[in-house]
Amino acid sequence: MTLRVHWSLTGVSIMSDGWQDVRHRSLINFLVNNSSGTVFLKCVDASEHVKDAKLLFRLLDEVVEEVGEELVVQVITDNTSNYRAAGLMLMEKRKHLYWTPCAAHCLDLMLEKIGELPQHKNALIKAKKVSNYIYNHSWVLSLMRQFTNRELIRPAATRFATAYLTLQSIYQLRQSLEAMVTSEKWTKSNYASKADGKEVRKIILKDNNFWPSLIYAIKTTRPLVKVLRLVDGGKEPAMGFLYNAMDEAKEKIAKNLGGEEKDYKEIWEIIDEKWNFQMHRHLHAAAYYLNPRCHYSPDFSTHPEIKLGLFHCLDKLIPNRDDMEKADLQCSAFHSREGFFGLAQAKNTVYKRTPVKWWTQYGDETPELQKFAVKVLGLTCSSSGCERNWSSFNQVHTKRRNRLTTTRMNALVYILYNKKLKDRRLKLKSLRNDEDSLLIDELPSDDEGLVGENDEDAPHLCVDDFNVDVFEGEPSQATQTQPISSSSKKASASAKGSSKGNEKLMLIDEDEWEDIDYDGGSGNKDDEPIDYNDFSDEVSL
Repeated sequence: MTLRVHWSLTGVSIMSDGWQDVRHRSLINFLVNNSSGTVFLKCVDASEHVKDAKLLFRLLDEVVEEVGEELVVQVITDNTSNYRAAGLMLMEKRKHLYWTPCAAHCLDLMLEKIGELPQHKNALIKAKKVSNYIYNHSWVLSLMRQFTNRELIRPAATRFATAYLTLQSIYQLRQSLEAMVTSEKWTKSNYASKADGKEVRKIILKDNNFWPSLIYAIKTTRPLVKVLRLVDGGKEPAMGFLYNAMDEAKEKIAKNLGGEEKDYKEIWEIIDEKWNFQMHRHLHAAAYYLNPRCHYSPDFSTHPEIKLGLFHCLDKLIPNRDDMEKADLQCSAFHSREGFFGLAQAKNTVYKRTPVKWWTQYGDETPELQKFAVKVLGLTCSSSGCERNWSSFNQVHTKRRNRLTTTRMNALVYILYNKKLKDRRLKLKSLRNDEDSLLIDELPSDDEGLVGENDEDAPHLCVDDFNVDVFEGEPSQATQTQPISSSSKKASASAKGSSKGNEKLMLIDEDEWEDIDYDGGSGNKDDEPIDYNDFSDEVSL
């Protein structure tokens, strides 16, 4: 049974994002997601027009029409001004769907903003110097692998918040890095006598600010990375968990900083700004209310915005007024655990079933509310599947094979990427609780790595020898400004089976660091000391 069969039962999310290929064509991907998985729909060549809100609206509207308006619950894109305006125009025309910004993109913007704080900037700059140096020198990289038995970072599999995931990895490997730069192999090598090698060694061994600032940065961002793992990992639909997860993240940050408001206030203000003005939507509140894990928790919030979100979604997503009123009345039975909701099985399996499966099993006595809950709780919060799709395009459309038409490329990518999506779903199902869902992918990064082209010691590799393409000047998700056109071809049949990639070239994603300038500390003795309020104790990772 294909995923499309489930669309009429669960409703779908349309996911969209743009990118630019090696021929500088502006392309826009469209994917369809529901609680059963994600399907790549098509790619549009958008190279001939200015990328404004009206044209984006027209493209999104055409895709909604193609999929079926009655099936679409939300359209999810990044939160740039043109997409936001197009989303509002789409909601004005299509009265029974929502436009929502990508939660992973908003979380990434939070982390970038937090990264501008002096304490974080100090850690990020110096961590970049260390990782840059190691990955730009093949001998040093080989030596590091001997001491660590793992990669310093895995950006090809993480996509968002690479910088802070790198900080965590560097902290976990602190002893190995210290052992490396004090080893006989290092001290007898030419790298130990060069200026940049000495600077990296000094950061690792003697910089009194680096490790305390790194620990502080981890303590204040790890709860947000956990939320990112929830929305971007894809293990189960995240809509029902996002509202509560953001509250828990703020409380955890405050606890990590000792509970003193003066210590966490600045970070809370950054989080609240992005949440209130960019990220939060009625769907998040409604899904929180309908999630049995949250609703039946002693800590369930009774904030008025939660019921406001519920009522708004009931009115918008249930066109039939009689059905909407029935669903509204049935909320009382759900809240009071009447009928099936009060059965011992229903209580015992709240944490053993996903919210969608729980409602499917125990919501039969409230059919109108059940249908509504399954639609809302099965929604994704992230359009990051579109970014994973860039990697599939890059394998089809390489620097050596760059004359494919958009139509033919669409057909090839349709097969390749849907095979990868199926393989990813199988991996997620088999994932253990202690495994990181952000790190299950082995898809290559679309951004140029830190294997420096001008470094005489850098490995000179042909990109076609690997299951990866390395591009120069690839725009990031937050800065897409390319023109739009609507010429495309709808791909045909869905493909089955799993695919095995060739060897992957592990690259460092510089886009996550691009807003960090180099005016901060460099590990020199004359760096101004930073007060970290005694947050230099050990971090449990």
